[in-house]
Amino acid sequence: MQMGKRWWWVALVLALCPFWTSQAGAGLVRLVPGQGSYDLGAMADVLEDVPGRLRLDDVLAGGSAASAFSSHTGRLSSFGFTRSTFWFRVEIDNPAPAPSDMLLVLRTPWLDSVRWFRPDGQGGYVERLLGDHLPFKARSYATPQFLIDVPVLPGKHSYYLRLASAGAFMTPIELWSRQAFHDNDRLWAAYYGMFYGILCIMVLYNGCIWASTRDRSYFVYCLYLAVFFLMNFSYNGFAFQYFWPESPRWSNWSQTHWIFAFQGLAVLFTMNFLESKTRLPRMHRVLQAFLVVLVGSWIAVTVSGDIVAYHAVPIYFIFGCAPLILAAGFLALRPGYRAARFFVLAFVASITGSFFTALTVSGLIPYTFANFHASEFGLLADMVLLSQALADRVKLLSEQRDAAELREIEQKIATTALLKQANEDLERMVLERTSELARARDEAEHFARIDMLTGVANRRYFEEVATMEFARTQRGQQALSVILIDIDLFKQVNDRYGHAAGDAVIRAVARLAKESVRESDFVARIGGEEFSVLLPGIGQAPAFATAERLRERIAACVVEHDGHSLGFTASFGVSEQVADDPGFSSLLRRADQALYAAKQAGRNQVVVQALEWG
Repeated sequence: MQMGKRWWWVALVLALCPFWTSQAGAGLVRLVPGQGSYDLGAMADVLEDVPGRLRLDDVLAGGSAASAFSSHTGRLSSFGFTRSTFWFRVEIDNPAPAPSDMLLVLRTPWLDSVRWFRPDGQGGYVERLLGDHLPFKARSYATPQFLIDVPVLPGKHSYYLRLASAGAFMTPIELWSRQAFHDNDRLWAAYYGMFYGILCIMVLYNGCIWASTRDRSYFVYCLYLAVFFLMNFSYNGFAFQYFWPESPRWSNWSQTHWIFAFQGLAVLFTMNFLESKTRLPRMHRVLQAFLVVLVGSWIAVTVSGDIVAYHAVPIYFIFGCAPLILAAGFLALRPGYRAARFFVLAFVASITGSFFTALTVSGLIPYTFANFHASEFGLLADMVLLSQALADRVKLLSEQRDAAELREIEQKIATTALLKQANEDLERMVLERTSELARARDEAEHFARIDMLTGVANRRYFEEVATMEFARTQRGQQALSVILIDIDLFKQVNDRYGHAAGDAVIRAVARLAKESVRESDFVARIGGEEFSVLLPGIGQAPAFATAERLRERIAACVVEHDGHSLGFTASFGVSEQVADDPGFSSLLRRADQALYAAKQAGRNQVVVQALEWG
């Protein structure tokens, strides 16, 4: 069974690359009954028309410019990238008494201009014009290659072919009998159907794997295969036939875009698959630089307007891209990256095939079926090996993940006892710390409400208590008074005796205030030298008496500091809550107004309410 398959492949290749043997001499082809095909490219005389101005009359006249026909020794013509026009002359000898109905076949689908001249039997020539600059419907036959009906007249006659192409100048020129060509064309159709079918299946297969795994390598690989499909489908002429038959200009220009995109995706896939950023940092930078140069050249040739350079540059880039990718694969293989084995094998096949195709297209090696289609053969091997490489990479990642999970489980088992003991210690520490934190919280709350210099409440605490007392006494229709105290000429004490002396005076006032009021009264320091006393249940008259008593004690107080005896006084403002007060701020504002009035009246005195200020 395996031998049968092998011989089938051999038969297919032999059928696709026929050997033509009838050659009577350079430029002469003799038709042989029963022979189905003839290699005109190996037998034709060739004339290079550099300016591209020669016409058939010039060639027939044989002037100096047109007399330079030379025998072509290569099996099939390949002139690389050139701006020249080429003329081919072949003499066909038909020994039959009647014209033979043949087909001229030009396998290169991107030839810009094809002009075929055959003798009409009356001393003149009939011209047939084709080329990929014309819409696809201009062709007599719906095939990617150019087919021209050739009624070969009896006897010996010269036939001429003028070709021009801004793309790679390859001219495999064949003459076929109709039946032989159609038999051969079925094999070509089978070959392309098999190749593109496998390619589409691999795109779908790897796309499904990407959809399920979300592995970015599969996504880039799918793009890589899809762009190769477009590139190959384009330069084999099928894209023009099936995708954009009415757009010959785009058909010509798109080929270069696909070749550039194919190389760019090949480099991106290499970087992603080999994890070059972490495994090969130096090579990663080289690959990035190559991508930048590739994209820059892509843009440059697109806008330059030089059509020959536009088609040539991406082909020449393959000669740098192929070795670079292989070098990256071998570098990744050296430290033992397992997935790199399949990658190197796959890209050896793919890039070697693309390399041979590029050499053929560039005219550096002769055109043969195997050389020109080497990229397709290489990609078939590439698809199989890279699919295996991707599967192996997924397997490797799975094994690494499983190993990491196993190590994690072992670590958990090994630390279970320690965790248990740590939890017990932690619970004990939590209990201890909870009680400490509770004490610390209480202390923090206490210090947040107490003035640190005097030990009485601070302004924030005073406002909280005053607001609650105001609401409570207003609901219960009880009395509430407030006393504001301000130390007279306090700035002079600071300026003359220093801030330490001022602090001693403030502490003395706070102490006297606490001693002069009830336990239910609330004393607070609300500013630098200002104090407030909240008197719940006390009306204006008792509040005035309390303030007057405190004023007298302050006036009689002497503070000893640093050898100095400091005497001082204070001014007082008193206010009582009334029924229409909207809030405690109204009560406090009237007390402040009363305090201001006491200072204006000469200080060291008590002023009540000062309602006339409101």
